[in-house]
Amino acid sequence: MKNRNFFVHARSLTALGGIAAALLLAPGCLFGQAIQAVKITPLGSKTGEFCFWDRAMVLEDPTGVRMLYDPGTTVAGSTDPRLGSIDVALLSHVHSDHIGDAKLNQDPDATDAKCDPSVPTAPVVPNSNLAEIVGAKKAAFVGAGGVASFLTTRIAGLGGVCGGNPFSSAPIVAPPPAPCISPLFFGGKRIVKRAGAESGVQISVVTAKHHNGIPPTLLSDPLKTDLGLQGLTPEAGEPVGYVVKFTNGLTVYLSGDTGQTTDMSTVIREQYKADLAIINIGDAFTTGPEEAAFAMNNLVRPKSVIPSHANEVATSGGKVNPGSRTAQFLGLIEMPGYVPLSGRTMQFDSQGHCVAGCM
Repeated sequence: MKNRNFFVHARSLTALGGIAAALLLAPGCLFGQAIQAVKITPLGSKTGEFCFWDRAMVLEDPTGVRMLYDPGTTVAGSTDPRLGSIDVALLSHVHSDHIGDAKLNQDPDATDAKCDPSVPTAPVVPNSNLAEIVGAKKAAFVGAGGVASFLTTRIAGLGGVCGGNPFSSAPIVAPPPAPCISPLFFGGKRIVKRAGAESGVQISVVTAKHHNGIPPTLLSDPLKTDLGLQGLTPEAGEPVGYVVKFTNGLTVYLSGDTGQTTDMSTVIREQYKADLAIINIGDAFTTGPEEAAFAMNNLVRPKSVIPSHANEVATSGGKVNPGSRTAQFLGLIEMPGYVPLSGRTMQFDSQGHCVAGCM
């Protein structure tokens, strides 16, 4: 009855031209209070589109903690104006399209910006796009041990382990005074919080079934040549996905590159209760659209899904291309799916419902 009376009263105020009613019913507000939303901004090759190489995203907590996920080759290094401040970097694995052995070398806002595999890039070897960004932004890298170890040799100005003790469960205070590494293993968690904030963002790594070979472009000789002659690739430990719990209560699953796993049900859904999933749909090397849709509908069961890593020009003019993998995936899932258009910020509430910016 209270809800019914509220809406009747709100309609009355609207009829009278009351400003209060507009505030009460405005998107992103509830009873005059702004919803504490998590902001997710894809950083792709071309503004307003979902392109072939797009993987990178910035996720921002209501407290201001900003995390960069898998920058790949569609971020123009640390000077990319779309980045802003970065407190934390997450990396699922070291393949070049995720760690970035090159950086974007075009204006994503240009009308003639490329969206297909021919996107122009500039090399950032042997350090990688991710390592250059972490060093310049003085960010904390939170990730699996093998990748963390590899990055310690690539990040300029590295201040060592975040907080000085890899075994400490004390929160990482952002921004750190210098770029730092925070190794994280399965079953553990790290918390990152802004200075003065009461709570922080909780980060866990989860299973991803994939390959984690270091690109030859990020190796130096004689190792690079010797391994090449043998047809071998060194691996930087295990690839991972992430589960991130934000301070508004939203839990997000970042799949990384993976196939279907039973952990998607027992760990991602039952233990962490993920509300929003960002899932790769590229096929052949990762879950395809049908497999990813099965994982979402039957294993993870989030409230909302964002497809990623489609390995195609998925949109034209911001609209999903008919017959694309992205269109197929969106047509198969049983929950709302939102396309990650580059530069377009999506906002999600504590339950994984999109409250602004979603297509």
